[in-house]
Amino acid sequence: MGPSGSGKTTLMATISHRTKGNFDGELLLNGRPISEEVMIKISGFVPQHDISFDQLTALEHLSLMANLKVSRKTTKIELKEHIDEIISTLGMSKFLNTRIKFLSGGERKKIALAVQLLNNPPILFCDEITTGLDSYSAAHIVNTLKSVARMGKIVICTIHQPASGVFGKFDDVLLLSNGLLAYQGPVTMVHQLFQKFNYECPDMFNEADFVISILNSENEKVKENVKEMCKLTSSDQQMDLNYDLFNNQTQFDPQQLETLETQKPTWPTQFNLVFNRSIKCFARNYKNNLLELGTIWFLGIIISAPFANLQFDTKAVQNWEGFWLIFVINYVFHFSYSAIPLYQVKFAIVHREIHNKVYPLSAYFLSELMIVVFWIMIKMLFYCVFAFWIVGADQSGLQLLAFYLLAFAAYSYGSLLSAYFTYLENTMIFATLYDFLSLPLSGAYLSFMSLPKVIYSLRYFSLFFLGCETASVLFWNRIKSLPCVDVTNCLDSGTAVLRKYGYISSELYSDMMILALVCILANIF
Repeated sequence: MGPSGSGKTTLMATISHRTKGNFDGELLLNGRPISEEVMIKISGFVPQHDISFDQLTALEHLSLMANLKVSRKTTKIELKEHIDEIISTLGMSKFLNTRIKFLSGGERKKIALAVQLLNNPPILFCDEITTGLDSYSAAHIVNTLKSVARMGKIVICTIHQPASGVFGKFDDVLLLSNGLLAYQGPVTMVHQLFQKFNYECPDMFNEADFVISILNSENEKVKENVKEMCKLTSSDQQMDLNYDLFNNQTQFDPQQLETLETQKPTWPTQFNLVFNRSIKCFARNYKNNLLELGTIWFLGIIISAPFANLQFDTKAVQNWEGFWLIFVINYVFHFSYSAIPLYQVKFAIVHREIHNKVYPLSAYFLSELMIVVFWIMIKMLFYCVFAFWIVGADQSGLQLLAFYLLAFAAYSYGSLLSAYFTYLENTMIFATLYDFLSLPLSGAYLSFMSLPKVIYSLRYFSLFFLGCETASVLFWNRIKSLPCVDVTNCLDSGTAVLRKYGYISSELYSDMMILALVCILANIF
């Protein structure tokens, strides 16, 4: 316990091996060094800010985690009994069939706690377990943790400023002040330390509030006293620890660790479970999906309406190229920018579950990839078919395949940016910079033949160029002749049009291969 910024969460994350950074010193369990792998095996961690796929119900989420975390040797009947026991212990029966997004903070805390209890860990870490809860919910959660501790488990919590009734339920407390240890020992003995410095908690006053007010005081005299407390507590004379007792403890041997490391489900089972979750979340998000389809359909119509029923003559050449440019630009923008927020929302959940060895990254990646492959195809058809029909463009299989690859490449590029940048602002800055640099290379604004070779070769890094060249080549290659209508410099064939804009017919399949390569590399990295 300690004031905000005293280092509670940092200490908890460090000793539980849930921190991304490095630390100095030793981490011992029963007097023996313990590795990150072993600590994660034998402990559960309830984070301060619970994050989960909120399209699932509480029971679906709990059942999924149970199937992923509990040994595959466990029968379905045993697994159901285990889940029912946890539900009963935590009092979760009232909201089991409610989607997580509709649950209160206290109910979400119970779900997070239930998930960590599924594989029966000997040690349970709970970060800010009562933060954001009303006094009743906080007391109920702490009572539940106390009952878990009575089962023989070690329960370690960080807590900010508990109510008096909640504070008294803990056995021992470790007080922190500015990253230093101010007290370590029984809750009932806290007042003795403060009495040494002439601080007496008033009657009928919350002792936890009193302690925090002292540790967080701005008074210089009080600050000096707190520093003295930290020095006193950290001295060898005051640290009542029996190292001989620790050293005599039996060290964990490999066989003991094997009993803690349950035989998790096979990879195909893990993939099937994660894939089913992805399908449920996607299907239940149908309102947003329908809105997205409606938006992309409407956008396709708006873009193509000014170019309706274009003629196939020399006068219409500029109109056709203008259509392909506007179409490709909006097409790339939509698929790339729509991918950016989705991955940033999911990343925190997936990172935590993978770090906790719930399932491998490959299982999640493949399950999401299959959903994305299907969804991009649906959106591509909604975008292209209606727009091409309005302007009278060809809808051949090769044309649709090329635009599918372009959509997938743009989506993969957006996903790559989302994965590499932590903050959305940085992602948008990079994306905007890329757009400004690659748009001129689309072919509509520059004559490629007049460019230096270095700049000319950069066009392959532009999704706009790859899309425009592919669309133009596929369209104009089938136009063998064009009637010249009052035009001095007549472009009498599709080949002549391509030559004017600097597009090369023989590079069609190279462009499509580059798009496919972008899809593969962006998803790998």
